Amino acid sequence: MFEQPQQKQKSLIWKILPLALIIFALLVVGAIYLTQFDKVDLEELSGVLYEGNPDFDWYKKYVVLRDPKIEMGLNFAGKRIVKFAGLIENGGEKTLDVVEIKLSFFNYDELVWETSKTPIRPGPYTPVIPPLTNRSFSLYFEKIPEGWKASHAEMALLGFRFAQSQ
Repeated sequence: MFEQPQQKQKSLIWKILPLALIIFALLVVGAIYLTQFDKVDLEELSGVLYEGNPDFDWYKKYVVLRDPKIEMGLNFAGKRIVKFAGLIENGGEKTLDVVEIKLSFFNYDELVWETSKTPIRPGPYTPVIPPLTNRSFSLYFEKIPEGWKASHAEMALLGFRFAQSQ
C-alpha cells in the first residue's frame, strides 16, 4: 500500500564510461604529443670530419672506441640481427655531438659488405660527449648482407663532429 516508487538507478557502466573516455582521450593526446619529439631528422649531417681532414687527423688520437662487442641474435619476428655495442671515449678537449662508426662484414678474410651508422647524433635522447668523458652506444643491424656467413664483423671509428658552442 504505502510503497515508494523505485528510482531507476543508473547502471555502473554509465557512471564509469565518461571517466574512461576522458582518460582514453588524454592518453591519445599524450601519445601524439610524445611522438612529435621522436621524429629525429635523419638528414645528412654537415660538418662531420673524416680521415684526410687535418682536424680529424689531429683529434682522432683522442677519440677511442673501447670494448667493442658484436653479437648475433634474433628479433621478435625470428629474423637474425647483429648487435654492435661499445664505448666511445672522448679524451680530448672538444665536445663531440656526432660520431660515425664503420661496420664491416667479412667471410673469413674476404670483405663482403660495409656500411656506416651514426650512433651518436643530435637529438632529444642523445646528449653530447663532453671532454674527458665517455658514452656507451648500441645499434641493431637487421639488413644482414646477402652471402655473409656470420663468420666475422668489425667496427671502427669513421668520423666525428665538434659540437657548436651554445
